[in-house]
Amino acid sequence: MRRVMKLIRNLLMAAVTGLAFVPAIANANILVSPTRVVLEDGERASELVFLNRSDEESAFRISLENRRMLSDGSMEKVETAIDGELFAKEFLRYSPRRVVLSGGEQQTIRISSRLPRDIAPGEYRSHLRIMAVPVSAGNSLQSIASDDDSDALSITLVAIQSVTIPVILRVGDLDASIEIDALSIEQGEEETETYLVAKMSRAGNRSPYGDIKIYAAGESEPVYFARGIAVYVPTDTRDVFLPLPESVKEKIAGRNVRIVYDSSDPQKPGILAEHATRLP
Repeated sequence: MRRVMKLIRNLLMAAVTGLAFVPAIANANILVSPTRVVLEDGERASELVFLNRSDEESAFRISLENRRMLSDGSMEKVETAIDGELFAKEFLRYSPRRVVLSGGEQQTIRISSRLPRDIAPGEYRSHLRIMAVPVSAGNSLQSIASDDDSDALSITLVAIQSVTIPVILRVGDLDASIEIDALSIEQGEEETETYLVAKMSRAGNRSPYGDIKIYAAGESEPVYFARGIAVYVPTDTRDVFLPLPESVKEKIAGRNVRIVYDSSDPQKPGILAEHATRLP
């Protein structure tokens, strides 16, 4: 519980400062910690905790699926691996698979791996999906089905919430290199939407994971901070879209800036890449 409460406090602090973009670790009703699970050589088990943030009892279904990162950073569900892509699904065990939680209640998911002795070196990845639906939705549907007025037309919308967490198995000595090729300010589809777009390129057999920091010329502290940025194997290029508050845009527009990609992976610490440019 202490870990979950710490995560909630971090989210609130980020909202207050306005400097940090926090990756999607929660939707309206589900909060998860940690945001990813990594099992290195010699590690065969881990766990995560999720919290039912809603005010009502909800049923949760936990499953594993394979996803591939696209060049814009979005993830698509896939069934067949492409060259250089390795899935972890067949080597993972987890429990529970279904659970009902009251509002504010939390649940621990235990994850373990079973690797064959002859498994090839590489980074194997699948995604754990936690899906929730209010228990009351089932009662509503049942009452509609038993309605005596057969001429009545009723439409019920049931909100299904879900969040996905990458589960990564690393076998052997893996490495990767990454570069930041460009940084720009771009307008979104809505007039009020502005983004910092960092173009990144990756090589190797490991997925880099870290935080992006933006420094304006003459400033010792970052004016922008984005946590939890990954470029997953086998994706070799990614455009990272970072929502840009107007207050930060005023500090960096028309100025020389430096973007730093700093590893938050304890196995590969240090600066992974950096790039200097002048923004329009």
